[in-house]
Amino acid sequence: MSLVNWDDNFADALLRLLQLGDDKTDIAVLGESRLRELYYAVLKGDAGISARRAFGIGNEIARSIEYLSLNLGKNVTIDELASLVGMSRAVFHRKFKQATRMSPIQFMKSMRLNNAAMKIAAGMNVSEAAMAVGYVSSSQFSREFKRMYGQSPKQWSQSKALLENIA
Repeated sequence: MSLVNWDDNFADALLRLLQLGDDKTDIAVLGESRLRELYYAVLKGDAGISARRAFGIGNEIARSIEYLSLNLGKNVTIDELASLVGMSRAVFHRKFKQATRMSPIQFMKSMRLNNAAMKIAAGMNVSEAAMAVGYVSSSQFSREFKRMYGQSPKQWSQSKALLENIA
């Protein structure tokens, strides 16, 4: 067994997860996505490389996740991802869900929404953030954002701004 160094992405994801503390509302709204972000950081970093070597799995899925992260603003299809890693659509879907506990579509939405949330938190307006991560319809973006975060993007950005002014 070998230890791996924590990279910045892993440390940042872990810090964001730990910052939720004991606040039940924060945990309910953000907990699952922060945990997913931590898993993603592990898979993408040195620990993921070691785990893949140790278990001999996930190279194709990790490659597809990396491709997704580099192409968030584009319309990436499941067929395109499956072809990228040399699998049929059905096999890719099964292996992806086995590795991430989400379907490729759910994972893609989650990545896009998390990325948009970070852009909004950094000061980008809601429609620009939605377009930057590949949403064409602002109403669809708002619906999916609210489903994931429990608030509309506008409410979420206002609550983040309010928290920053208090701190």
